[in-house]
Amino acid sequence: MPSFEKYLTEVDVKKQVAIPSDFVQHLPDYEGGRTITFPVHDVSGKVWENFGYYIRKGDDYPKPVFQKDWHKYVRDKRLRPGDKIIFRVERNGDNGAPIYTIAAQKKIELLGSTIWSSEF
Repeated sequence: MPSFEKYLTEVDVKKQVAIPSDFVQHLPDYEGGRTITFPVHDVSGKVWENFGYYIRKGDDYPKPVFQKDWHKYVRDKRLRPGDKIIFRVERNGDNGAPIYTIAAQKKIELLGSTIWSSEF
């Protein structure tokens, strides 16, 4: 099952999160010039109906980014720089349609050690 993990930066948390360019092949077809929205399920069962991505122009190479419900997800989960997301594409057992899922892990510093909490 295709997936990626990312430790979040301040830009990821405050604006939009850059996703690996080679992961775009697993997302809905990009039509150019506009944000493509699709539903994303988190591990608590909540569906984020308008997760969006577009391909940012103007850099040395195009870079895909998540936005729209990404901002709501960040606020709802109280994500901060250093926290981690895991984004996966699973398949519906009935018809093989893609099901997009996301999980977050919070970085917790405790007595000089780093531990990771699961989705909350």
